[in-house]
Amino acid sequence: MKQKLLDIIKNPKTRYILVFILFVLLMCFSKEKNIFYYHHLTKQKKELEYRKSFYLDEIQKDSTNTSIIQKDLDAAEKYGREQYLMKRDNEDIFIIRHAEDSLIKNTIK
Repeated sequence: MKQKLLDIIKNPKTRYILVFILFVLLMCFSKEKNIFYYHHLTKQKKELEYRKSFYLDEIQKDSTNTSIIQKDLDAAEKYGREQYLMKRDNEDIFIIRHAEDSLIKNTIK
């Protein structure tokens, strides 16, 4: 048994394989900055880039809405009615929700 193990270790090809395996194990399980850490960082980076692009798009939409609202009073009134459910003093607002919306809200709770 010992002789077989020594023969395996003496073989140059198996030495390289063993050294490579040890290197991989050290890289995977070292305390700081291992492969799992870098994988986590790349996932976090992708998420942050997605959020950045989303917020840049939202800023663009809001800036166009702001410029339209500043120029036209009727557009400002329409935007306030649609987004914030504002109303005039002499009118009532009825909110009609579809059955699909209530099903989604019930499943989320």
